[in-house]
Amino acid sequence: AGRMKALQLAPIVDKVVELSGSDCPKVLYIGTASFDRTDKFHLCTKKFQEMGCEIRRLDVSEDDTVPPHDAMQQSVVDWPDVIMCSGGNTLHALIRWKEVGLDLLIKEASMKGTVLCGGSAGAGCWFSSLHTDSLRPDNTKNREHVLNELSEAELADWDYAQISGLGFVDAMCVPHFDATGTNEVSRAEDAEIMLQEDPSTAAIGVDENAALVVVGNEALAVSGDGKATCHVVVPDENTGETKTAPLPTNWEAPIPIDEVLEFPEPATGSHLGSLEEHVNTDFVIADDVMPECSNEEANTEDHAELFPKIVAAGRMKALQLAPIVDKVVELSGSDCPKVLYIGTASFDRTDKFHLCTKKFQEMGCEIRRLDVSEDDTVPPHDAMQQSVVDWPDVIMCSGGNTLHALIRWKEVGLDLLIKEASMKGTVLCGGSAGAGCWFSSLHTDSLRPDNTKNREHVLNELSEAELADWDYAQISGLGFVDAMCVPHFDATGTNEVSRAEDAEIMLQEDPSTAAIGVDENAALVVVGNEALAVSGDGKATCHVVVPDENTGETKTAPLPTNWEAPIPIDEVLEFPEPATGSHLGSLEEHVNTDFVIADDVMPECSNEEANTEDHAELFPKIVAAGRMKAL
Repeated sequence: AGRMKALQLAPIVDKVVELSGSDCPKVLYIGTASFDRTDKFHLCTKKFQEMGCEIRRLDVSEDDTVPPHDAMQQSVVDWPDVIMCSGGNTLHALIRWKEVGLDLLIKEASMKGTVLCGGSAGAGCWFSSLHTDSLRPDNTKNREHVLNELSEAELADWDYAQISGLGFVDAMCVPHFDATGTNEVSRAEDAEIMLQEDPSTAAIGVDENAALVVVGNEALAVSGDGKATCHVVVPDENTGETKTAPLPTNWEAPIPIDEVLEFPEPATGSHLGSLEEHVNTDFVIADDVMPECSNEEANTEDHAELFPKIVAAGRMKALQLAPIVDKVVELSGSDCPKVLYIGTASFDRTDKFHLCTKKFQEMGCEIRRLDVSEDDTVPPHDAMQQSVVDWPDVIMCSGGNTLHALIRWKEVGLDLLIKEASMKGTVLCGGSAGAGCWFSSLHTDSLRPDNTKNREHVLNELSEAELADWDYAQISGLGFVDAMCVPHFDATGTNEVSRAEDAEIMLQEDPSTAAIGVDENAALVVVGNEALAVSGDGKATCHVVVPDENTGETKTAPLPTNWEAPIPIDEVLEFPEPATGSHLGSLEEHVNTDFVIADDVMPECSNEEANTEDHAELFPKIVAAGRMKAL
C-alpha cells in the first residue's frame, strides 16, 4: 500500500484477507521500519484487531529484543497467514533484517503462501528497488524530538534515494506517489528523474490510498478510496524520457507483471501511425458465406448445420449478461463450449481478456487465447489453423480498435481462417469491435486518439479538447452480414456525438446500405440467413436504420426482443419500411366493407350429413383464440 493508513481502508484490507485464505487470518506484525514503536503497531493493525484476528509482533530493531533464531523461524515461517511490515525508515529495516537473518525467513514464509503486506516502507521493501525518504532527518525513532530540534530549513534539506529492496518484484516501487515530501519535491517527479538517469528498470508508483496486489507473476491495482491507483513509469533508453500510465482499478483479475510494466508502451504496428489511410481498405472475405447456406439448404444432406452463427453485442461487457451468454452457449451446441479468444482489437491486453471471458471462465469452459497484435506472438500458420478452425466451438473477439484488428487479421491470414471456422458451424461472437467486424461495414471510433494499447498513458498526455477532437468512420468489415453495424447505438462518444445520429448522417450521405444499431446491453443473433435481437437487460435492443435514396432521409425501427425464432435478415432490414397498400392511409373508409364469403359453408355440412358416406369429415374446423400468444 502507498502508506500505512491505507491498511485501514476496506478494499485493501479485504484483499489481504482474501489472499490469506482465512476469514480471520493470523497476522505477524514487523515494525522494524518504525523502530518498533507501539503507536505504529496500533495504526497498522487497527482493522485486523477490530476483526478479532490474532496478532503477534516481532521486534528486531534493537539487539536486545531479537528472539533466538528457532523462535523467530517459528514466528515468521510456521505461524502466520499474513506478515505485515510497517512504514518508516526502509533502509534501517532492510539493514536490520539482513543482520538478524529475518530477510531469509520472510522469503521462506512467502514460498509457503504467506501474504506479505505493508504500507510505505512496508510496500517498497518487497521490490528489487525502491524510492525512499530514509535519509530524511526526522525519519528516526525519536522523530518528535528531531522536529523540535531542527529548523524548517534543516528539516527540508534532504534528497530521496533509490535503494535495493528484497527483490520479490523486479521494479522500483514509489510509495506516496501522489504526495510531496517535506523537501517540497514531488515523489512522482523525482522518480521520473531517477529513471531518466538510470533507465535500466521500470517503476510502479503507488498512491497513498492505493495498493499493488501481486499474486504469483501477476498483479493488479486496488483503490482504497475509489480514486487512488497505481502508476507505471517506464524509461526510454534512447530518448531519456519517461512515459507514465495509471493502472485501472476495475480489472476482473490480475494480469502478468511483464504486461503491467509495459502498460505505457504503444503497440508497434507501422499502420498505427496512419490509420486514416486504411479507412477505405476492403476487408470483406465472407460475403459468399451466407448465400451458400440458406435455411432451406441447411436441412439437406449437404448442410447438416446452419452457418454462419453470430452473436454481435453492443459492447464487451454485454458478454457478461446472461441472456446473451446463454445464446452463445445454445448456438455452440455444448453446455460448456471451448472458447478461442482473439483480443487483437484490444491489443491483446490481458485485462480485456478477463473482461470478455469472465462468464465463460465461471462456467468452467476451456478458454484459449490467440495473440496476433504483435509480430512476435503470431504462431506458425499450421498452429493457428488448428487453434482457429479445428479446436473451438466459439470464437470470441474483443472490443477495441476494429481497424487495427482487421489490418492485422488480413496481414497474418487470420481473416480467412475465421471464415473457414464459421463454415464448420463455429459460433462467432464479440462486443463492440468484436460485433462490427462480422458485417460488410461498420461505424467505428477506431480513429479516436485514445483507442490505443496504452490508452491510459494517452489519457494522461492529452487535453480534454484533444481527446474530443475526432470523427467516427465507416470502414469495411469481414462481410458475413450485408449491412453496416453500429455498436454502442444508444451511447455518445468522447467527441460528444451520438452514435445513432452520426450513423444516420452516414446513411444519408451514402444510402446504398441499411444499418443495424446494437444497444450496449443488446446483441444481434444471426443463424444462417436469419436474425433476431436479444436484450441483455430487458430494455436494450437492436435497431434497423434504412436510408431512402430518393428523399435522403432515414427511417429507424427498434427490433422486438421477444421473437420465438429468428426471421430472414432481408425481412429484418425492411423492418422500418411501411406496407405499400394504398388503402392503409384511409382504413376508416373500409370499416363498413362487407368481407363475408363463407356464410354458405356451414349449412352445407350439418352433423347428420357429416356422418354419411359423402361427408366423412366435419367442416369448417376453427379455433378462435383471444390473442396470438394464446396459441
